[in-house]
Amino acid sequence: MLPSKARILWAAVFLLTLLGPTLLSLVTGSDNPFAAQLAVQSGLLATGLLVAAVVAPSRLRSLTRALGIEGVLGVHRALGLLVTLLVLVHVILVLAANPNSVTLFDPRQWTMASRAASGATVSLLALIGLAVLRHRVRRRYALWRWAHLVLAGSVLLLTALHIYWLQHLVNDPVLRGVFGLLLAAVLGVLSYRWVWRPCFDRRGAYEVLEVRAETDDVHTLVIGPRRPRHGFDVSTMAFEPGQFAWLRVKRSVAAEEHPFTITSCPRESEAVEFTIRNVGDFTSSVGGLRPGDPVWIDGPHGAFTWDDRAYRRALVLIAAGVGITPMISMLRALAFRSDGRPVLLLTGGRTAEELLFRDELRELGDQLDLTLVEVLSRPPSDWTGRSGRIDRVLLREVLPERSARHKIEYFVCGPSSMVTDVLAALHGLGIDPARVHTEQFDMV
Repeated sequence: MLPSKARILWAAVFLLTLLGPTLLSLVTGSDNPFAAQLAVQSGLLATGLLVAAVVAPSRLRSLTRALGIEGVLGVHRALGLLVTLLVLVHVILVLAANPNSVTLFDPRQWTMASRAASGATVSLLALIGLAVLRHRVRRRYALWRWAHLVLAGSVLLLTALHIYWLQHLVNDPVLRGVFGLLLAAVLGVLSYRWVWRPCFDRRGAYEVLEVRAETDDVHTLVIGPRRPRHGFDVSTMAFEPGQFAWLRVKRSVAAEEHPFTITSCPRESEAVEFTIRNVGDFTSSVGGLRPGDPVWIDGPHGAFTWDDRAYRRALVLIAAGVGITPMISMLRALAFRSDGRPVLLLTGGRTAEELLFRDELRELGDQLDLTLVEVLSRPPSDWTGRSGRIDRVLLREVLPERSARHKIEYFVCGPSSMVTDVLAALHGLGIDPARVHTEQFDMV
């Protein structure tokens, strides 16, 4: 399915999830006063938003392919904020509909339904606070992740209990059926994400073939399908250049895992490669892996790739540091296909040691219509390339004439600050945002 069609389909699914319970409750009718009905509608809408917020980051490949990982996380965060806002609105409307509901703030008078509602609200507020702190806990990402998951699970469970213990919604046969469908969908998605794929899906079972040291702190991990002695034949993961996969070294729900860009060329061989920089956490274990060690991957994911069915335009690839990893997969794929489209690659780093794949890029220059521009922010005295950063001045100098800039697809990958600066520079040059595709190396 084309990403554009998939986006339309997923938008329809999310709208149905958000509005379905609310619209059906209006159709079934109610003898309650208008204020009470409004309170119910706000609660139902918050429930639909919560379900969508839970499903969005559950690694459904068609969704990550349609929106990209940045889009999925953006939708997830936006939905989380909307849920919080609507919950607060719901509480206000409940108080407006029945002033006696002020007893909700007195724990001594709580019913089971109000206990569940209070617990869900506190967990939701804690979840939002934890999300705000995500950039401050990079060295403790695993702890942050599990706290995030526990709080999210608490919100979901307590919300379901609140609805069940209220009774008046589930007593309606139509709404009971809708809640049943939502519950089945959520349990199905979560079981697929947290039980089937990490514990039983044999398609993710791989083994280490080779570990190559690119620099002192960068290694390329080469893996291939782990083939059992008996039983089914394992097929290689089909991916597009620029996509990524989550990698873990243990088959367990609790095993730590991280996303890495696939650097190998699609369909060139069964081997899949990841080039990974050691930044002191999970990545430090990559250099210690040995041939034959088992690993598990979940992928491919992401929309940071071109679609030959939609266009065959020239490419501008802009990367910093290990942001070169999706670009090298793209270039390898172009060389494998003998693709003659013009490609401009701008790659930056602080020192020359941060510029990866330099020898291979020179070789690819003989096979492709490739122009390579290297930029260092801390160049040595003998550096003959460009110095500084990839900014508007440099882009204006190296990009084609103004009329040709609008016939190019731009791919930008690297740290968040670099991506933000390059986006601003491209916008200042009048580049259509629809032509610019980004991938930020951020916590996911």
